Amino acid sequence: MGEEKPKPIGGVWPTIKPFVNGGASGMLATCVIQPIDMIKVRIQLGQGSAGQVTKTMLKNEGIGAFYKGLSAGLLRQATYTTARLGTFRILTNKALEANDGKPLPLYQKALCGLTAGAIGACVGSPADLALIRMQADATLPAAQRRNYTNAFHALYRITADEGVLALWK
Repeated sequence: MGEEKPKPIGGVWPTIKPFVNGGASGMLATCVIQPIDMIKVRIQLGQGSAGQVTKTMLKNEGIGAFYKGLSAGLLRQATYTTARLGTFRILTNKALEANDGKPLPLYQKALCGLTAGAIGACVGSPADLALIRMQADATLPAAQRRNYTNAFHALYRITADEGVLALWK
């Protein structure tokens, strides 16, 4: 007797599952890594070593300083990671179908990854810009600070002040 191939599961969930899993895992990781990312940004802006930055932030801004930009970080994951991982899964599934189910050669995997990464970068760039600006805002002189309240406020202000294309600087 011949073996029957399993029937593919229909519906919307199999299509959106890689997007949901990718976005949710990225958002959870962001909640954990945000304080370290904040310290890294301040070090990159020349505010001292990790220890110095941490002490200064705690002393001058309190524990909440480590989570400035969290809304933008979450939005970045909800856009960039979701688009990148979901698109990669769709592209590799299409490539597998085109290869009659045979494993993908390295060049096809690379092409799928590069394409998914490019799509994710285009989708996630505005949120990434908001994240960087929110994290660096406290390092500016008081008169130059933007004082964004959350990621959506940052995106609105960037668009209003600099134009829509500024979101992809």
